[in-house]
Amino acid sequence: MINLLQLIFFFTIIVSVASGSAVASNLPTCSNRVIQAVTAKSGCTVGDANCWMSKGGFCTDYITKRTQLASNDSPPRLVPISQAQVKKGDVAHFLKPMHYSYVESVVRDAGGKPVAVNLSEYNYGTCWVDEDSMVTDRYMRVNRRSVPVGRVDGGFLRPR
Repeated sequence: MINLLQLIFFFTIIVSVASGSAVASNLPTCSNRVIQAVTAKSGCTVGDANCWMSKGGFCTDYITKRTQLASNDSPPRLVPISQAQVKKGDVAHFLKPMHYSYVESVVRDAGGKPVAVNLSEYNYGTCWVDEDSMVTDRYMRVNRRSVPVGRVDGGFLRPR
């Protein structure tokens, strides 16, 4: 079953591709060896968007798991917060390319101001396995990275 966060993500991708504002397509296509490894692990084939959606390997799936949005009886809510308020458990929202990451920790300067966030995420890859379905080599694989807060161009969200 598709959750609300997935629907928002895919609607935004469709709009940004149609308007020409998507930059995610700058990724190269993965090698055959990588494509075979990802399709074998997931059980999906290139071109089968329904299968990819159902397997739970996108960034929105990871956010849903980590924030436990799916376990609430009420509809999931992600509320915008200021950069100064960011803390572990929040969500970093990137616009170009559209992506969501889980905030594992915050790096602060001597004055307590956030300067970087340590993130974990799914599907933030280095090459396309299935570009039409937005599947990268990091589909269903946790990736970790540190990002300056100024590079989080969509801001931060807090699960409620």
